[in-house]
Amino acid sequence: MQRMVQSVCHSSHLLNKDPHFHDCHQIIFIVKGTVDFCVNGKTLRAVAGDIAIFSRYENHSVSGCSDEYERFVLHINPFVVNRKSPVYSLLTDRPVEFCNIINVSSYMAEITNMFNRILTEHNSGSKLSDEMEQLLIKQLLITVYRCTTINLDNTYDDVVARIKRQFENEYGEPFTLATLAKQHSISISSLSHRFRAATGISVMEYLQSCRMANAKQMLAETDRSIGEIVEKCGFSDNSNFSRAFRKLTNMSPSDFRKKYKAE
Repeated sequence: MQRMVQSVCHSSHLLNKDPHFHDCHQIIFIVKGTVDFCVNGKTLRAVAGDIAIFSRYENHSVSGCSDEYERFVLHINPFVVNRKSPVYSLLTDRPVEFCNIINVSSYMAEITNMFNRILTEHNSGSKLSDEMEQLLIKQLLITVYRCTTINLDNTYDDVVARIKRQFENEYGEPFTLATLAKQHSISISSLSHRFRAATGISVMEYLQSCRMANAKQMLAETDRSIGEIVEKCGFSDNSNFSRAFRKLTNMSPSDFRKKYKAE
C-alpha cells in the first residue's frame, strides 16, 4: 500500500536550486525569510506566511532572497490523491487564474502546528500513522483552500479527469485530439476548451508533461537507455526528445541522469 506522504522535513539552511523535479506534489511552507520561485516561466516571490504548491508536472527553481530561509517541505504521493475533492484540486488542477503562492499568514500558528504534527507522525512508525497523516494533510489543505482567492469547486470535469488518468497510465500511446474526442463522445473544440479550463494548459501540453515526468523518473531511477525511454514514453525520436528535454530542464537527458543518480 502506498503512503500519501513521501517525505516531510523542516529546514533552515540557505538554498538555491536550478530548475528541478520531484516525482510527487510538493508543498513548501515559508516560516522565515523571502524566496523566489520560478515556475511556468513566471517568477513568484514568497515570504513568511506563504505556502508554495507545485504539482508533479511543474518544474521550478528556487532562489533565496534573504539571509534566513526557514521552511517545512512536504512531498505528497500523486497516486493516492482524491481528485474529485476540491481540497485536493490545489495539488492537481491549474486553471488559468491559479497562483502557486498562497498567503496563509492569518493561520500561521495553526499551520505550523499541522506541519509539526505531520513531521512527528511520519517519523513515529505508530499504528495507522498513514491514516493520521492523511487526516492532517486534509486539514492543512482545507485551511489553505480557505485562503485562496479563486473558486476551485467547479474545476473537476469527469471527461477531463478520465483523459488525465489515461495519459498518466498510457503516456506512451500515440494519442491525438481526434481520437480522444471520438473515444469520449465530445467535439474537439469542446474537449480543448474544457481541458484548458480545468488544467490551465492544452490537452497535448498535459500529455507532454506526463511523458516528461515519466522520462525523468526513468532517467533518475533506472538504467534504461535513452532510446528505450524515448520509445517507452511516446516521443517521436531521440532528437525531438533531447530538444524538448533541454528546453524544460536546461540540461541534456544524459546530464540529468548523472545529476540525479549522483544524489
